[in-house]
Amino acid sequence: MFESFEVVDADVKNGPTFVFSKAYATSASPVVITVPGRKLTNADRTNRVDLQKHWLSVNVPESFTIRDRSLVECELKRKGEHPFCDLYVFADPATNTLHEYYIYVGNWP
Repeated sequence: MFESFEVVDADVKNGPTFVFSKAYATSASPVVITVPGRKLTNADRTNRVDLQKHWLSVNVPESFTIRDRSLVECELKRKGEHPFCDLYVFADPATNTLHEYYIYVGNWP
């Protein structure tokens, strides 16, 4: 399981704190990005891919190479949200195995 952590949008004065949930990064337990105390906004959307890349840079070994990024339906279904995730697939060149990481996008406007 990957641990929760937070980052601050340094590009915006008094920018929001984004929180990455504790998760297995699987279809059933994807990483969810939130802002404590409020829903995500359209303005937050400009940070979505950069936030995902940041999470990946923290949790995916540098030796892995990206193979695919796609929008998929994930197993996590939350009331009033669409059950979609960005799926990132990385290859481990040392073992020639693929590793999948799911990041939930159903809570983004």
